[in-house]
Amino acid sequence: MPDDRPARVPGDQALLGRSAEFAVLRRLITQASAGAGGVLVLHGEAGVGKTALLDHVHREHEGHLRVLRVANTEVEADLPFAGLQHLTSGLMSHYGVLPQPQREALGVALGRRTGPAPDPLHLGLAVMGLFAAAAEVRPVVCLVDDVQWMDRISLAVLVFAARRLGPYRVAVVLAAEEVGDLPVLTGLPARPVSPLGDRDARHLLDNAVRAPLDRRVRERVLTEAHGNPLALLHLPRWIGPTEMTARLASRDMKAPKRLEETFRTRLSRLPADVRRLLLLAAAEPDGDPLVVRRAATLMDVGPDARAAAEAAGILDVHGTRMCFRHPLLRSLVYSAASAADRRAAHAALAESCDEVQDPDRHAWHQGQAATGLDEDVAGRLEAVARGAARRSGAGAAVAGGFWELAAALTADRTARASRLLSAARAKQVTGAFGEALAILSVLRHEPLPERERVRVALLHARNAYAVRRDEDAALLLLDAARLAGREDPAAAGRLFLDAFDALAGTGRHLTGDRARDMVTRVPRPAHDTAGEDTAGLLLTALATSLTRGRAAAAPQLAAAVRRCLTHEGETDADGLRTTRVAGHTALHLGDAPAWRCLVERQVRRARTEGDLAALPLGLEQLALAEVHAGDLTAAAERAAEARGITEATGTAPLYYAELVLAAWRGDERRTAALVDAATREATDRREGRLLTAVEYAEAVLCNGTGRPEGVLTATAQVPDHEEVDFWAPLAAERAEAAVACGQRRQAQSLCDVLERHARACGTPWAEALLLRAMALLARGPEAETLFRRAVERFTEAGAVLQAARTRLLWGEWLLTSGRRAQAREPLRTARDAFSAAGAHAFATRAGIKLSASGERGVRSSTGVHTLTVQELRVARMVARGETSREIGTALFVSPRTVDAHVRSILRKLEVPSRRQLRHVDDLKAADHAGT
Repeated sequence: MPDDRPARVPGDQALLGRSAEFAVLRRLITQASAGAGGVLVLHGEAGVGKTALLDHVHREHEGHLRVLRVANTEVEADLPFAGLQHLTSGLMSHYGVLPQPQREALGVALGRRTGPAPDPLHLGLAVMGLFAAAAEVRPVVCLVDDVQWMDRISLAVLVFAARRLGPYRVAVVLAAEEVGDLPVLTGLPARPVSPLGDRDARHLLDNAVRAPLDRRVRERVLTEAHGNPLALLHLPRWIGPTEMTARLASRDMKAPKRLEETFRTRLSRLPADVRRLLLLAAAEPDGDPLVVRRAATLMDVGPDARAAAEAAGILDVHGTRMCFRHPLLRSLVYSAASAADRRAAHAALAESCDEVQDPDRHAWHQGQAATGLDEDVAGRLEAVARGAARRSGAGAAVAGGFWELAAALTADRTARASRLLSAARAKQVTGAFGEALAILSVLRHEPLPERERVRVALLHARNAYAVRRDEDAALLLLDAARLAGREDPAAAGRLFLDAFDALAGTGRHLTGDRARDMVTRVPRPAHDTAGEDTAGLLLTALATSLTRGRAAAAPQLAAAVRRCLTHEGETDADGLRTTRVAGHTALHLGDAPAWRCLVERQVRRARTEGDLAALPLGLEQLALAEVHAGDLTAAAERAAEARGITEATGTAPLYYAELVLAAWRGDERRTAALVDAATREATDRREGRLLTAVEYAEAVLCNGTGRPEGVLTATAQVPDHEEVDFWAPLAAERAEAAVACGQRRQAQSLCDVLERHARACGTPWAEALLLRAMALLARGPEAETLFRRAVERFTEAGAVLQAARTRLLWGEWLLTSGRRAQAREPLRTARDAFSAAGAHAFATRAGIKLSASGERGVRSSTGVHTLTVQELRVARMVARGETSREIGTALFVSPRTVDAHVRSILRKLEVPSRRQLRHVDDLKAADHAGT
């Protein structure tokens, strides 16, 4: 070859064969510029041309659009909020327009202020707000490369915002290698970037090589590259005929791996001082040229090494940043070096850092340079870790890495275990439950003092349950509670509460004998201290429930719920846990007001404490409460936030709310997909409660779409187990289907189940389920009386959709009784309620029956009834005189989203201005009633 420079192709010839990708990207950006924002994921193997596509988009639009470019690197993958800092750096001029909670969260994440761990929801909304504000000036195109190396918290925040770009002039393009490895991207529009075809590959190769190429070598290059553009550009320069021949036996290897081998071969041939310079640049995460240059002087790197590295097509230096031409090169340079060479590079970098101005980086390099156990360096790392933990919410994640490195350099086993325990605690605080679990799995086998062993066992059990939420993890909680009982019986009692609540999730898999055996494991002192506080009352009630059944425990469970409601001021460390368990208990009892109050308290407290294990559980329950209240839009928002947190933290997915929501909406495709995924998870984890939720969702969907036989088929294998959550609502669904299919005996049996449940619970919700089932089996005036009472009790329980369901069944019964005129009112009311909520299948069913009743009138196309649930909430707040920013803060949306809702409201109500909304009678009446 005539020279040693990487092959370059002038103009856009390097983007041969990408016309289809260009068309998709142009359409996305054109639509975004017109006000319909969107997102696209480009995915493909390393070197296939994703970065080149982003470069092309950047060049094409940087003159007339606001183009943001984010390049992620492997070095920063473990630095929380590093990606968020890059993402927002060009948007911070709009920081002041964000609502205060969002400003505070973003400020903590970026290290601008101190505070608790930032709420992921507020961070997502902050990014949305920055996008929206920037887009008001000019359309925004955000290009994010190598998202597989973006830290998981930043990626979750970015995806949260990207999923909600519809109203904004914003286009987001994400480039990733393997989307299958990034579940957070599931559901986003995606476009694979495939290797070039043979014709384009040959054209690219011919343009890249500046000298005549031997025919055999040319064909081998084409074979070796497999259409990978980066390989086609570099292989001719870096590999000769001999090496190519030796590699022909490995043609089954994938292009990225062959490319990696090629880079390693090339690196080994570079001069030693160039390799040392490259290693210094790879080991310096900030890419600071001054630090690298000082370190290079210490390692006797010649002055021409940088020019040689740039000429070799590996390194670029732009102002204050030294970067590699391709992100893959950085990791290859670092991994190709020997351990001794890496330590020497870190030692030189440590000496080149300012220990006073940059203690974190100095200590990190010292730790990486250590040749063995070094208590002096470990002590410095620990000091830096403590400082990082105090600085901000993001500091805990940084501190975890420093503590872990300090532990690796610690000789004393006790001190080492203490530092590892601190690292695990820090990782748990930031939601890195899997990483914390890996550390704790090692610590469990260390010779620790009894008190430390208890703390390790407890942390291990809680992290295991957060990650897996299976029966084995629940048993770990039980064992940890027993271990804690030796040191602190009162604390052990509260831990047993956690364990019993976790075991309840096994549902149908937990037999009576096993439950009684587990209760007997509770030490006597824990029994003696139970009942002294809310946690103790709940523990006693749950123990009774596990041994004698929930019906027998109902009075104790109700008493515990009442005590929790009246002791909101409890601020002990176990208050959040107690609230969560009490919320589950209220749900089983059918005490809807208590359930709503407790889950709202749980979410509020989890946000305040930054508990990323409890927050998604609370949001899931709150979403179910929103479904119960008929606000499916709010339920979807809560469920989406919960999903985003579990994806960001790597914890076990939660399917309950999404299953129930999809079923009530009548979304058959979405429900089927969720049923498949949730069934697999529930089977793997032996989570019987989730299996019951799956069956309930299928039953709701089938009843909504008028397929009662599908309900009986889907629930044919449901065991006769009345102790699990969702059992009573599922029994009501099955009773309705059984009556519709003429199986009255089965319906009567299910009615008996509901009667026992209602008698034990004594709540309006439980009683309403029974009354409706009885009405379906009754005849004549008795049936009508039962339907009316069921509607009253459902309304008293705040069960909007269930009350509408009852009116629908009532209207259908009136139709079959030949009373068409009387059927119209309940059917019309039911249809309106379903339509307002977005329960489309039930709305269609009610509309069909209403038409069969002889209804001829067509509802006006204008009026409050045409508003969605979210629009109705916004309309009421506007009518009260609240501003878009105030409404956005209250509803956790951006002011721009509020304005979009207002425009839709004004159009639907035919009102000229938002000020006139205060004169709309229906809004005033609804607001006055507090609905």
